[in-house]
Amino acid sequence: MALRVLAGDPEDPNYGAEVTLTVETGGGRWDGRGAPFVRLVGTEGDRKILIGQARVEDTRLSVIISAVWSEEGRWHEVPWQNDYLGDTLKHPRHRVPADEHAAEVVAKAIAEGSRSVVGQLRDLRYAMERQVAELLAPRSGGQPRSATALRMVMVQLVELSTAFSRARDRALECLREYTWQPNDRAKRHVEAMDVELSDEVTRLQSLLGSVSTFAVAQEGEAQQRFNMLAAVAAAGLGLPALILSLYGADDYLPFTWDTAWRGLVPIAIALSVAAAVILRRMPVQATAKHYKAAFGLIAGLIGILLLAGLVAPPKADGGRRTPDQPGGTSSTTGRPPASTTGLEPPPSR
Repeated sequence: MALRVLAGDPEDPNYGAEVTLTVETGGGRWDGRGAPFVRLVGTEGDRKILIGQARVEDTRLSVIISAVWSEEGRWHEVPWQNDYLGDTLKHPRHRVPADEHAAEVVAKAIAEGSRSVVGQLRDLRYAMERQVAELLAPRSGGQPRSATALRMVMVQLVELSTAFSRARDRALECLREYTWQPNDRAKRHVEAMDVELSDEVTRLQSLLGSVSTFAVAQEGEAQQRFNMLAAVAAAGLGLPALILSLYGADDYLPFTWDTAWRGLVPIAIALSVAAAVILRRMPVQATAKHYKAAFGLIAGLIGILLLAGLVAPPKADGGRRTPDQPGGTSSTTGRPPASTTGLEPPPSR
């Protein structure tokens, strides 16, 4: 495809050169005049990072795309879709002589453009840092952000770190494989690109390590909150059972309004003390919402116990008789009480 490159936008006839452009995929070879090809194309939310190499031979320009990352949804690697690359080759605007040095100038300009894109990639890192800062900042009420949001940021950090590393690999391959001429102007841009990308990869990996540490700490806090909820449930079930087993419930059931408060007040006090201690030991500062929820649960439990006591069926004998009641039976043996005169009744014949 015939195309005028490096002529700017809008196109200036005094700049650039006419070339025959071919686009391939794969690794490519470093021969002729070459330079790393790194471009960030598209608008925010639908951008793509193109990584590969460019090879210039006379008036032929070959662009070999080795990897593509897309921002759609989240940053992730996608296959190359044979998109139009003409717009990515308009800049930087550069004068190209019409002589044997044209290929050298075009390769140098493409390397310069790839180095300029590193600044745009740096802006992507700044955006990720802002996302991390927003996620680490607690919401209103002191509640931390969800672990799911942190994991999504970690995934994007890994993808961007991989993309930046691949771009740096192309620069290193260019420096290592290409036979440079003395004072080759393209080499300076490739060397600077290697240094800048190395710094960006280091910063992204450091950021990823910090987010990972915070995510692990947040998972630990979530486990601690779950343990506290389990403790609250155990207290809610165990303390009433312990108090009821201490003085027994038969003498109070079915409830009357006089016996209800005697049986339920100790349970309510014990649960309130347990809830207050647990709320004070929470990993985050307890708010009025937490206290309302806790004492609402306590009130609900007391209400259930009160209702169960009020609707409990009465005993068939109308109440428990003690061994000294006339005509009564022993509550432990079920037999008539022993004679108080000391004389045993005659055996039955």
